[in-house]
Amino acid sequence: MPKVSDDYKERKRMSIMENALKCFGEKGYYSTTMDDIVAYSKMSKGLIYNYFKSKEELYISLMDERSAKTLEFLREKFKEIPSAKGKIDELFRIYREASLTEEWRTFVRVHLEFWIYSSHQQHLREMMHSRFKDQFRGFFAELVEEGKRDGEFKPGTNAEVVAGLFWAFIDGICLHYTVLWEDYTYKEHFRIFEDMVKNYLLV
Repeated sequence: MPKVSDDYKERKRMSIMENALKCFGEKGYYSTTMDDIVAYSKMSKGLIYNYFKSKEELYISLMDERSAKTLEFLREKFKEIPSAKGKIDELFRIYREASLTEEWRTFVRVHLEFWIYSSHQQHLREMMHSRFKDQFRGFFAELVEEGKRDGEFKPGTNAEVVAGLFWAFIDGICLHYTVLWEDYTYKEHFRIFEDMVKNYLLV
């Protein structure tokens, strides 16, 4: 048998995840089976199971991959921005000006469905709690603490609460848009939410 390169394996792995995401988007995470993913991807069942043992493992890998890339991109971008306020301005701009494609809407729907699904599974609930606390809430809380240290933000601000509210609003606005679509003023909601956060944070 010819030796398969690591690059080939990674491309195949990414292809499986991309096809699974489309399948989740069409059928919903809960209703999708591994057989559905096999049929959708037009790959053999043995090949897919060689990379992922279950749809749960597959989705978690997809979620971790996207989250890691997003946070890496933001941390790299923020190296060029000297102030905490400037970083939060940029974070809002990125989400507000997001390209509202069908792929984006699909990922939001699937992610939030999985979030709800995880609440019924103890091991997934613990994983999602840890992931939210250590990655996303921690990321935004760091920005708030930086602003407090530098005198940009009010000293009594609770960084973790603000961080939790930020991601709750992000999820809520994105979810509403995926359901209501053109009847929902996505950018306007973000502008008002941004003003609310800044009024609370800024000295």
